[in-house]
Amino acid sequence: MSLFALVLFGYGSALVYHLVPRKARWIVLLAASLAFYVSRNLMGLPFLLATALISWFASLQMDRAASAVKEQIAASPALGRDEKKALRAGAKTRQRRWLLFALLADFAMLAVFKYTNDILGLVGASPLGLLLPLGISFYTFQSTGYLIDVYNGKTPAEKNPLRFLLFVSFFPQILQGPIGRYDALNPQLAEAHDFDIDQLDRATLLILYGLFKKMIIADRVLPLVNAAFAGPQGGAVALVGVLAYSLQQYCDFSGGIDLVSGIAELYGIRLAPNFRQPYFSVSLADFWRRWHISLGAWMRDYVFYPFALTSPMQKLGKASKARFGKAFARAVPAAVGNLLVFFLVGLWHGATPNYIVWGLYNGLILAVSALLEPVYKGWNERHASLSASRGFHLFRILRTFLVVNIGWFFDRCARLGDAFAMMGSVLTQFRADAVTEEFWTACQLPAPDRMLLLVSIVILFIVSLLKERGVDVRTRTASLVLPLRWAVMLFAICAVLIFGVWGSGFDEAAFIYNGF
Repeated sequence: MSLFALVLFGYGSALVYHLVPRKARWIVLLAASLAFYVSRNLMGLPFLLATALISWFASLQMDRAASAVKEQIAASPALGRDEKKALRAGAKTRQRRWLLFALLADFAMLAVFKYTNDILGLVGASPLGLLLPLGISFYTFQSTGYLIDVYNGKTPAEKNPLRFLLFVSFFPQILQGPIGRYDALNPQLAEAHDFDIDQLDRATLLILYGLFKKMIIADRVLPLVNAAFAGPQGGAVALVGVLAYSLQQYCDFSGGIDLVSGIAELYGIRLAPNFRQPYFSVSLADFWRRWHISLGAWMRDYVFYPFALTSPMQKLGKASKARFGKAFARAVPAAVGNLLVFFLVGLWHGATPNYIVWGLYNGLILAVSALLEPVYKGWNERHASLSASRGFHLFRILRTFLVVNIGWFFDRCARLGDAFAMMGSVLTQFRADAVTEEFWTACQLPAPDRMLLLVSIVILFIVSLLKERGVDVRTRTASLVLPLRWAVMLFAICAVLIFGVWGSGFDEAAFIYNGF
């Protein structure tokens, strides 16, 4: 299914959705999601169904264990306090067993497909050629987050297995997220949304903006990224390459999220936000609150906070308080938690050294920043006027951009040594003369394409800057009078058709995060 076909599929299934009786609309969503999955990855369907079935059944057992003990206590008013406590503890133990069973089963499937080839490659064995089932990371994270929420009593277990399957398989987000939460997404999937012409226009604008970022910017700059990271060519090429990768990755990922979010809005469903102008961040922590927001929130709620509240972390905090003071002790669990979280984020990208180092690079900076937060706070208080100045704000943005791009070398280079070699060449072998017209032509970026790319980047920057300043560009555009609004959309459609990168092999599988 081509990207163009994906959009048509979204509009076509949305048309059917709004035409069928209200009670059947969630069934249309389920049928469309399964049809989409089968068309893209038939061999992966059994694993999607297995994850959904295991998670649904385990959640039902956890819910029944909690309900059974409540009924038993209600039916036996003569029970003493200790007896009630023992019954609740027994129910919690049964719940915990079902939770661990489901978590191990779900993550085991993910690990086998995601890491077997990497591990075999690291030990010199021949890879098995296992292909990742489409969206396995995203539906595994959604399912396990749901299981933990049921265990913690945050949400009741879904009784209908087909409705739960819809939550797991909803086709717009299966490609590359965002990672949905059951309590936010399931009510929207269950509700029968009515057709709204204004909503249709808003959804179309978001789809077109996603196509603009993906097809006009990300895919145009992709050959440049591939050429720059193909091998040592001097520091100038390495610098151009990492900046191009920074642009390509952002436009590919956020453009894809805009696209699938717009398709979801055709049904009246709003997916979780996943980007918020990350390259305007003033610190690395701020960057990770703006980039892949749903993954960061998942890691925060299901890894960081539970880990920081464990007994060993609390003991470490108390020991640090006695030796280094209250402020430092409060930062210790956060520092260690950040190291753990970003080690896991790196591992999620792949079990190869470059990804592990990339994760630890980010985690280490965040850990040190957490420990030094009192120092930063004191400095800002002593230099309040400087801290509040626009120049210092711009400096913080540029500093964060530099830190992030250093990390992108590890993320993009297949081998760890190549990442260090490319970074070193920027400082020791810059070779500006390597970036010639022949280089641009070899990267499929002759002068006209570079001009088009520059104009597109300016448009992207202006829209991002307006959004950073609180201007809802899409709402402003959607509120234009009908002829002008449709003229804008027609212009955008023509721009994508004319200037978008088309060619063989171009489909939604080309999204960077489709492989995770």
